[in-house]
Amino acid sequence: MVSNNKRHTMKSIKNKDMIHPSSRKAQQVMRVVLRKDRLEHRQKVRTNNSFSTSERVLWFRHAVPEDVKTLTREEQHALIEEYLARYNEEYNSLVALHRPGKVRPKAAREDMLAAFIANERREYASGFEIPDFSSPKNVTILREWDGDLNSLNRIKMIRLNDPSYVAKMTPSAPVPKAQESSAMQE
Repeated sequence: MVSNNKRHTMKSIKNKDMIHPSSRKAQQVMRVVLRKDRLEHRQKVRTNNSFSTSERVLWFRHAVPEDVKTLTREEQHALIEEYLARYNEEYNSLVALHRPGKVRPKAAREDMLAAFIANERREYASGFEIPDFSSPKNVTILREWDGDLNSLNRIKMIRLNDPSYVAKMTPSAPVPKAQESSAMQE
């Protein structure tokens, strides 16, 4: 049985100071507290996701020149590759600090960058969400966007997969039986 604890709040529960730890009222208080924690956690996750999305959209907005009205798929993929390579120089400089023969632990920033780069590469393989630059109307909306998180949903987004990853994942076409048997007869 699913309890409807949405109507209960800490204010609506009477005598919450004088309850037995094993009572129904204690369970009710616990449900209210857990629900409140769960809602706060979801709000934090939602805020973090929208912040990272807005950062990404802002980067793409400034990376595309002002005179460009639309981009082809190939240009969008090249733009994504440029976005993914934005931390490569910093990562390579941290790796270059390691001297051969000397034991030096990795910097925390190096580990963080490596994980971040790998995560974005995995995301690109499965589908990377960027603003749709194939529509001139959407490009205009993107240029007028002021960075407000509430108006982010006005910008149409598309999901692009890494073409090289997609090519690796699709199996090669099998040779039809008719061609196979004629090739054997010759």
